[in-house]
Amino acid sequence: MFEVGFSELLMIGAVALIVLGPERLPKVARTVGALVGRARRFAASVKADLDREIAQTELAKIEAELRAEQDALQHTIHQPLVEARQALSVADEPATADGAAEASLAVEPVAVQPQPVLPAAGSATSANGVDPDEPVRVVDERQLDLFAAPSSSLATAVPPRDRR
Repeated sequence: MFEVGFSELLMIGAVALIVLGPERLPKVARTVGALVGRARRFAASVKADLDREIAQTELAKIEAELRAEQDALQHTIHQPLVEARQALSVADEPATADGAAEASLAVEPVAVQPQPVLPAAGSATSANGVDPDEPVRVVDERQLDLFAAPSSSLATAVPPRDRR
């Protein structure tokens, strides 16, 4: 800002000593020092305020970009679901104009009965192929529906408390 060297400061001090005198020079020097300190603190606070405002505008821009990315990602995720729902609603419509439903889109649930597991070959079995002493194990080959609502018996079951 001001390029003041040592020799120039010495010249200013000599002039101030002659003009102000030795009695008033220390008081004026304290006042000038306090004013310079206030000016520096004011400049630093203005600079900090400007930096803070610039950072807020940059953060606002970044936040807007992130919100746009979030909206695009949500659209990307939800669009296939919307299309699937539309396809299912088309498949669930009662009948076409000529009275025939499209069988290729309709999926009928098939009831699967549990099948007993037969004992291994070479074991002692009765005439019908089942060992009378061994209990019959039943294997349930149905697939779980992960998206179905839980049954009332499972929803109301409370797990036992840990008594440690």
